[in-house]
Amino acid sequence: MSQTGLLGGELEPKTYFYSAALVLAVLFALLDNNQTDLALPLLLLLWGLQTLLPVSLLMLCQERLQQFSQTRHWSAWLKLSTSGLLVSLLFTAPALCLDILAGLDPLYSDWSSWLHALALEFIAVAPVLTLGWLAVNAPWLFGWRLVKISQPSADTNTAPKLQPAQTDSAAVVANSDFLHQHSPLSALAPEAVLYMKAELHYLLVVSNTSRRLILSSLKDAIADMPPQSGFQPHRSYWVSRAAVHKLVRQGRQGELLLIDNSRIPVSRQQLAAVTNLLQQ
Repeated sequence: MSQTGLLGGELEPKTYFYSAALVLAVLFALLDNNQTDLALPLLLLLWGLQTLLPVSLLMLCQERLQQFSQTRHWSAWLKLSTSGLLVSLLFTAPALCLDILAGLDPLYSDWSSWLHALALEFIAVAPVLTLGWLAVNAPWLFGWRLVKISQPSADTNTAPKLQPAQTDSAAVVANSDFLHQHSPLSALAPEAVLYMKAELHYLLVVSNTSRRLILSSLKDAIADMPPQSGFQPHRSYWVSRAAVHKLVRQGRQGELLLIDNSRIPVSRQQLAAVTNLLQQ
């Protein structure tokens, strides 16, 4: 069973962001209920589109932004602010069209009126969207939500807990430089990274002693790890070679059982390469 779903009682980033968007949609619809002639169900639909669509764009934009080498060393706050402003530009026209369809804005008759309306819409959307995006990401940026993944009961019943002493634990990769450079936490003790998993524009870093989400891409993290120290069994994971206890094949796919009893999926495309690597 792979490490997906709940992160030690905390929601995945995607679930967290969409939940926040839905809460805001309901709140805005209730606040607008006495200010417009629209029925509450229509207001809920309108505000649902006005919150869920930009959140989807924000997550996509943030992931794409972190793929550029030019933005790699930007601060987390700058990356998030840039995404907020870019998505505000992209969402201004759809937001205005939704208001027109709902009868909240008139249908403009000439280009100057459209440009003026779009400018006003951007001025209204950009601060709310950008500040809201910063606010929902703030818990992780401030380190308030440390990830502690508890193993499902099915795992503990079917596979005994492995101890690091069963492998050459000294060979597990220790790389505090990457964590210090990319983590929003002010200080981190040197840690041995067991595996990393991409979670939208965040990265789940699992060590011998802790699990935490940091704002970074998996590609950047792999580039900072020592060469030959690990591999990618799946496009969303990086695993330390020394952290692998064994490979469990499941037909054309497989799972890696790590020394902390984590189970990491192995994709069909990587199964043969992972098998050969572990036999060396």
